[in-house]
Amino acid sequence: MSYEPPFNRNARIDSLCMEIAELVGMISPQAPLAKSPVLHRELRIKTIHSSLLIEGNGLEHEAVTAILDGKRVLGDSRDILEVENAKRAYDLIPELDPHSLEDLLLAHRTMMNGLVADAGRFRTGNVGVFDGDELIHAGTPATYVPEVMANIVGWLKATDMHPLLASCVFHFEFEFCHPFADGNGRVGRLWHTLLLSRWRPVLAWLPVESTIRQRQSGYYAALAKSDAVGSSEAFVEFMLETIRDSLIPFAKPQSTQELAKTQTLAFFKENPAANISSLAESLGCSKRSAERIVAELKKEGTLTRLGSTRSGSWIVIEAD
Repeated sequence: MSYEPPFNRNARIDSLCMEIAELVGMISPQAPLAKSPVLHRELRIKTIHSSLLIEGNGLEHEAVTAILDGKRVLGDSRDILEVENAKRAYDLIPELDPHSLEDLLLAHRTMMNGLVADAGRFRTGNVGVFDGDELIHAGTPATYVPEVMANIVGWLKATDMHPLLASCVFHFEFEFCHPFADGNGRVGRLWHTLLLSRWRPVLAWLPVESTIRQRQSGYYAALAKSDAVGSSEAFVEFMLETIRDSLIPFAKPQSTQELAKTQTLAFFKENPAANISSLAESLGCSKRSAERIVAELKKEGTLTRLGSTRSGSWIVIEAD
């Protein structure tokens, strides 16, 4: 008989799913979250920084950014390696098969390379989940981990549950099993993002990990509550709320003018030496319209010009 994770839908879960579907529907194919490489990079840095902070990494956001830019950073060598590994692991998202145990092991090997001796292998000893010094969950006995993980991944592949819900249930089942000696939290969050991206590609860039970091005690409390009752509803509700709240900043309706401004800033951030004609071509508008948008952004203080018209460059001024 195939494995079926203990889970019961309720009115709160159904309501959150509808809210998330509405928010996702508000993100147009041309929205920055869907199209902007600059925003993608910023969100990926935010995601990696937040996920590693949860695990005790001590590097500041600026240091993480510098490491991902290939710059030398002063800091703990393990913290630096964690950032480098996480970047490589998140870069694998387009290639990973969410229903493959081999790919799950690959993600762990990439994430934990040089940090643990058994990177890319299921644990051979017993472990627990701790919130500080408090044990909140004892993982599956090591002998049964390969079988349990095969069952969970098999269920994920075969289930007709909505992908949004299935991603949350899998996240709980993964953390409940705790298949690795170390790195379960960061790999579990990575896999959740992978599953969301297979439902809607734009969600590959959603900084869910950052919202989890802001609610870290709630994350552990939801795990503990679902663990105590033997069913994942509390954790699924927590994760759906987290996904919803992570979406809200990107799903606000924008007027055509505001959208054009957002796209203009993204364009000049990527192409600081570009001219107005190139901007107009990118926006699909007239040169005169592009000039008006640039004038408004300069007046608002979010865009400025450094140097001459012919040889200068555009500077996007970030909000504090």
